Amino acid sequence: MILKSESDLKKTISKLRKNKKIIGAMSGGYDLLHKGHQNAILFSSEQVDSLFVLVNSDSSIKKYKGETRPINSEKNRMEELNSFNENNYYILFDELTPNNLLEIIKPNKYFISPEWSNSPVEMLVLNKFNTEIIKHPHIKNFSTSKLIKSNSDFKGAIFLDRDGTINFDYGYIKEVENIKISKENFKGLENLNNLNFNIFIITNQSGVSKGLITEKEFEIVNNEILKLITRNNGRIDKTYVDFSDSRNPSKFRKPNIGMVEKAASEFKISLAKSWVVGDKDTDILLGKLCNMKTIYIENVMYKYNSLLKPDFICDNLLEASKIIKKYQ
Repeated sequence: MILKSESDLKKTISKLRKNKKIIGAMSGGYDLLHKGHQNAILFSSEQVDSLFVLVNSDSSIKKYKGETRPINSEKNRMEELNSFNENNYYILFDELTPNNLLEIIKPNKYFISPEWSNSPVEMLVLNKFNTEIIKHPHIKNFSTSKLIKSNSDFKGAIFLDRDGTINFDYGYIKEVENIKISKENFKGLENLNNLNFNIFIITNQSGVSKGLITEKEFEIVNNEILKLITRNNGRIDKTYVDFSDSRNPSKFRKPNIGMVEKAASEFKISLAKSWVVGDKDTDILLGKLCNMKTIYIENVMYKYNSLLKPDFICDNLLEASKIIKKYQ
């Protein structure tokens, strides 16, 4: 059954709860519905009384995969899913993650691909309801991306935090004399330059809104960092910066995803192929919220407090570059 709105969803959930049904949920784009999709849906539906399949809208998939996706429109995808198994419930979501709908559903069980089962962003919601997270079967070599080549023009990006990730973190740097970048990080940046990715800096600089540094001081320091990277055979395609602070954060302040969305739009990036590398839990949360792979650079100055764990942990950008090259 196709649900047209959140209001329909809430009414359906209320009825099922009254009847003490075991509720399950899963999510995905389901573009070009294939055997892998079908097998996962059948497995999941057999484990619960009622299964809710949360489907990325066209706009959501375009943000994630690139402007050439999806191949099938959301209308056709929903109808195809419903024809495959009309006993399930199907509903669209526009965000990059299904968390808003999961807040409404509060499923007893959530089914997820093994590929994304390592500390998925859905845990932010599911842990509140003690939801059981179950890996559904994955048939090797069955994926929409492997069946088509339509998103080949959209490459991935590497989103790098700056202070503590590229250069040593001395707080808000006001003078170029305080810039220090390790030889391992220079080599890592050189390695990244040789891979087929766009490379961006995404940095929170709340020192400006707090009056600790000026925008001009930030620009002088950042331009010097870019020059040093270039002289050592690295590359940064663009720096994205947010000057707001945690008391009044803008939509661009990490972990909000505004800077990533802006870069993806300007450079036609596929987030599905992208990485975030940073030394704070906000960097990792940002990556998870955009369904990107994440690498945490350990920083003894900060305590990692997020429920979500990074996909990889390392000490510097040289190690990070080797991980990205291996798993790109």
